[in-house]
Amino acid sequence: MLSCFSTNSSRWYSATLQNNSAVESFKEVQNFSPILTIDPQQYNYITEKLKVGDTESKYTNSEHQNRKEHSENIIHQTQHTTFKPKRKISRCREPPRRLKKIKTKITRDSRFLDIFEVIEFDHVPCTSSNGLEGLCLHEYDCQKSGGTNMGVCADGHGTCCIVQFTCESKSASPKGWFTNREYPLPTIDRLSCIITLEKAWPEVKQLRLDFLTFELLPPNSGNCEQDQFIITGQDVNNVLPILCGINTGQHVYVEVGNSAGPINLSIQTVTPESRIFAIKITQLLPNNALSPPSGCLQYFQEEQGYLVSFNYRDISEISIGKTSSYLNNLNYVICIQRQPSFCSITYKNAGYMQIVNYDGGLPILPPRQAGVEIFNCPSDWLLISAVRLCGERLNDGSAVQDFSFDAPVTDSAVGPIMVWFRSDSVYTGRGFKLHYQLNLCLNAS
Repeated sequence: MLSCFSTNSSRWYSATLQNNSAVESFKEVQNFSPILTIDPQQYNYITEKLKVGDTESKYTNSEHQNRKEHSENIIHQTQHTTFKPKRKISRCREPPRRLKKIKTKITRDSRFLDIFEVIEFDHVPCTSSNGLEGLCLHEYDCQKSGGTNMGVCADGHGTCCIVQFTCESKSASPKGWFTNREYPLPTIDRLSCIITLEKAWPEVKQLRLDFLTFELLPPNSGNCEQDQFIITGQDVNNVLPILCGINTGQHVYVEVGNSAGPINLSIQTVTPESRIFAIKITQLLPNNALSPPSGCLQYFQEEQGYLVSFNYRDISEISIGKTSSYLNNLNYVICIQRQPSFCSITYKNAGYMQIVNYDGGLPILPPRQAGVEIFNCPSDWLLISAVRLCGERLNDGSAVQDFSFDAPVTDSAVGPIMVWFRSDSVYTGRGFKLHYQLNLCLNAS
């Protein structure tokens, strides 16, 4: 260790090496000889005294002998010392450090420093290893959000992150999947499966539930008796139907703007049979692009698409028992976004339509006949352009007067585009599957 200092008069400069090995090393580098803090004149004086002897009377023989031994000791310490001329030194510079060269086999093309690279990639949707849609994130961000690594994305730099809610789980994640525990395989257990959702933010207005896969046992005469999908905790004025049967591809919105939560989603079954479900849950803030007008159970934003009643589908992926029919006690609105430059919308029958009405136990309409307005459609009906429609054909009589044929129904009214469906508590039919198409304004540029 090298330490440096100078006296107050700046006349003397001293260097002290406190480690023998350091001294030797330092000498090799700088040819350095240690300088002692002794005045050269004092050295000359002592040397001369030793030569001639000290005869001053103030010293006794013993004192003289001690003085002599002390002087000899000083000379012995300094006999190999090279004295530097006096000078004023303003700073002390440390000896240069020798840098060791590290031998390595790393080549120019080595990726040794890849761990320090910053890889940026978009957080875009991705498909996970179990077929669910996830978000491409860094692995650390995925774990921090409570998600699970379900595959790679962004050329291997990201992970396809999935937040999966299973039975009895609780979460405030803004997005996630409610699935049976064995998904993508079906479960054969008797279920009482509940998840509890807290709002991700206090301002959350709605939840959107997308049924990627939804196969429960079918209703019995329009009632979900064996299997039920139930939502609770929403706004008190937002009545949601209990669902069952096959609803793969459907979606619903849940109003929660006036609810403090939590919101509970549950699957209840009576018998141990095969079921499968994967429901994507998205919490929506006000003005979110996916948000519909308040009161819409379903919302479509494309220029064309299909409107399908619940439990209409008759194809099962797990060979579940199925009875295709709509449910009792439905009363909900389907909304369609009005796109710019589009002034009207046209609906066409795209499947087997059956919306039934009875009077005294007898059907009001004959088979394969369209029904219009209240006398034909008193209890179960679709409302399009303020006209009740029912029966086994879609025809409001505006284009074709023969009600045994399907005919396009066009709504050119201003304002929100809505289709209202209602059913009673007694009779049900197959339901409906309509194709809709937005029409450009005639004077659109």
